[in-house]
Amino acid sequence: MAQSSLYRIGRTAILVIGIGLMAACSQKAETLKITVDQFGSATEAAFDAFGTAQTAQFAPTPKSESAKQTEFIANMDAFTGKVTPSNLPILLDPDAVKVDATVAQQWQNTLAQLRNQYRQFVAIFDQIEAGSALGASAVTDSGPILQKLRRQLDAITSDLAKDPPQYLVRRGALIAELNKIRADSDAQGKSLRLQIWWQDWQALMTEEKLLQTHTLRSFLTASSLGTHLQSQIDDYAKLDMAALIGAAEQGISLAGHVRDLSPTELVAQGSNLFETATGTTASATAQ
Repeated sequence: MAQSSLYRIGRTAILVIGIGLMAACSQKAETLKITVDQFGSATEAAFDAFGTAQTAQFAPTPKSESAKQTEFIANMDAFTGKVTPSNLPILLDPDAVKVDATVAQQWQNTLAQLRNQYRQFVAIFDQIEAGSALGASAVTDSGPILQKLRRQLDAITSDLAKDPPQYLVRRGALIAELNKIRADSDAQGKSLRLQIWWQDWQALMTEEKLLQTHTLRSFLTASSLGTHLQSQIDDYAKLDMAALIGAAEQGISLAGHVRDLSPTELVAQGSNLFETATGTTASATAQ
């Protein structure tokens, strides 16, 4: 009887200890998830910026409705052919570039595949059974996956630093306008038009720089948070709750640091990532 009581007490003690350990593991996994979510949010923002930059390269110069109407009337006055469904879009907006539908779809598919890789990585931590031994193993197993994703991020960031996006169509339209001005025989009128052209070009360069800086900053933030998360995953078994909470706070500080970098500093740091990107290109996908 005494032995049976001791057995029940011992089993109860083991269960209490086990439950306590599981609760501690659960809290630990949930705390790491904060840093994982920081990385996931940063990658989503980076690919949002990537998509915006790609679209902006082929976007025409923004025009008011009245300017569009005036231009359309002028186009119709000069057009001597027959209006058809195929040429009407050009008459309505001659500056618009029609990207091949197949090419546009390929780009959208590539962007979606890139996003999905990072979402799948974050989902690993949603699926981890809190407190289970398999949960700790899953965290450890995610390390190599993150390394591949980080190399991909570093490669894209480096490419953006070296070859930033440009407003290609808007640049082309202004260059075409400059050639028209140069052919103008009215010296006085040419001088005034050149001054206006110069102002338009400088405004475009300023707007373009904002696009480049935002895109690069978004990727550098994601890259920095990825490196930070990697250290938490690699040392997960040795980290306690206090260390993981501190890591989450450090993630906020890291994002703030990147946010405060100047455009020149962003380019310098982005270019340096090339040294750690092991041959991965911007279009590569993590295997």
